[in-house]
Amino acid sequence: MSYVPILHLTVPAIWVSVLLAAAAASLLMRIATGYKPGEWYWNALALYILTWKLSYIVFNLQHFLDMPLSILYFNGGLYGHLLAIALLLVYLVVARQKHAALAEQAAHAWLLFFLAYQSILQLFGGQGMQAFLQASLLAVAVFSIRLLAKRKDVPLGLLLATLSTVELLLLSVFGPLLTWQNATLAVLAAFTIAMNRRSEQKGSKR
Repeated sequence: MSYVPILHLTVPAIWVSVLLAAAAASLLMRIATGYKPGEWYWNALALYILTWKLSYIVFNLQHFLDMPLSILYFNGGLYGHLLAIALLLVYLVVARQKHAALAEQAAHAWLLFFLAYQSILQLFGGQGMQAFLQASLLAVAVFSIRLLAKRKDVPLGLLLATLSTVELLLLSVFGPLLTWQNATLAVLAAFTIAMNRRSEQKGSKR
C-alpha cells in the first residue's frame, strides 16, 4: 500500500485519493454536464467512507477492543468495502425518491469519480504510465459526455457503458480482470446506468 506524507502524519494513499477524486469528480461534473452533483453525492460519499472505515470495528472487534486507536490506521478491508457498496446501492434507491436529479447524475458521477480515483491513486503509487492512461480516459470521458450530451441520436447510457467497459479493459492490462474491485466497479456502473436509462425513458414519454 502507498502512503502520502501530510505534515507529521503518514496517510494511506487510498484515503487521500478518495477525497481528492470526490472533489475532482464534482468539478468535472460541472464541466462535462453543466450542473453540479446534488446533495445526494456527498451523502453517498460520506456513507461509503464511514461504513468502510467503521466496519473495522465489526470485523475486527477483539483487535479493536485491545487497541482502540487501531481504528485510526485500519478499515473494514474487503468485507467493509462490500458492505459499504451494498449500503450505497440501498441509499441510491431510497434517495432517488427525494432527489429527482439523482437518477440522471449518478452514472456520470460514478464514472468520473472512479476514473479520477484511479488516476490519483496510480500517481501516488509511482505508476506513471497507468496514471497517464487513466487521466487520458478521464479527459476523454469529460469531453465525450460534454460533446454528446446534446445529441439525442446518441444514447447516453450506451456512451457511459462504453467508457466503463474501456476502464475495465484498462484495469485488466495492469492486473487480473476478475477482482472484487472490478466487480464492484461493474455493478455500480450497471446499476447507475440503468437508473439513467430509466430516467431518459420516462423523460421521453413526457
